[in-house]
Amino acid sequence: MKALVQRTKDKQSIVLEEVREPLPGRGEVKVKVMAAGICGTDVHGISSLRPPVILGHEFSGVVVEVGEGVERVKIGDRVTSETTVFHCGQCVYCREGHFNLCPYRKGIGSGVDGAFAEYIVVPEVTVHGLPSFLSFEEGAVLEPLACAVHAVLEQARVEKGERVLVLGPGPLGILVAWVARSQGAQVILAGKADDRERLEKAQTYPLDFVLDVDSVNLQEFVESRVDPYGVDVVFECSGALPAVYSGLQLLRKRGRFFQLGILHREVSLDFDEYLFSRELILSGSRTQKKSSWEKAIAMLTEHRFPLQNLITHVLPLENWSEGFMLTRTKEAIKVVLKP
Repeated sequence: MKALVQRTKDKQSIVLEEVREPLPGRGEVKVKVMAAGICGTDVHGISSLRPPVILGHEFSGVVVEVGEGVERVKIGDRVTSETTVFHCGQCVYCREGHFNLCPYRKGIGSGVDGAFAEYIVVPEVTVHGLPSFLSFEEGAVLEPLACAVHAVLEQARVEKGERVLVLGPGPLGILVAWVARSQGAQVILAGKADDRERLEKAQTYPLDFVLDVDSVNLQEFVESRVDPYGVDVVFECSGALPAVYSGLQLLRKRGRFFQLGILHREVSLDFDEYLFSRELILSGSRTQKKSSWEKAIAMLTEHRFPLQNLITHVLPLENWSEGFMLTRTKEAIKVVLKP
């Protein structure tokens, strides 16, 4: 079968080649990949990558074969899968239910072969049925939605009436804004002038404020239109250092800051100002857990987030290089590859 393989840590080593078709073992499910989304980590790289490996972790497809012992999943089922396919189950994080933080965690597309291929094999326990009202392309967006749910509901625990600022209108930032708004929070999504199309797509689900910070002074806007004390929660989804500092400044005392964008650099902070004087809470949000997936799929039934509006490009797997290039630009929101 054709698969997109990264041979070494060097991104120049990515090649589309013929590889052996995988077979499901005991407790495993073989899925024909119908759609696979490109994530920024596919393009820019992550520290957990263990090459050589087939890339891709956002996908949906159809079950074509099941291994011995599989009972819940059937051939013909429309499915997607969690990204964590192995965790040790014994470390303190696993015992606490934080499988996403297991030091031995393996994820599809980084630790084990992923979904930029014609077929993928995953454990039955990680498989989730695709809601009937979702297309395969929309199903490939469930993984970033689960990440957003983990950040908003499980990490920040956003409540109705809270004031939430989301910095960065990429796919994850938009989904975070939608999830927070669905909980009854007042949401501000902020981007830059070249994010215009992304900001427009974000408004297809009703948000309170969608701002271009190149045209609007964000601090003045928050103080005059939202709350003079600042916002309750900030989600930094852009991975841009200026956004980190801006978000911290706009938090009210005892506010909560969550870093979702990967910065790829060190950050210098005045702990006396942010932690001691203002009692801010600083945290991160990494990937998702099984509970995140369950909540995300259940939430779609009620809120029907317009996931299709985030998909700006659908390309054949052979055009992966074009898809990666588009993902590096503001021209695309979510690029989906079809084997």
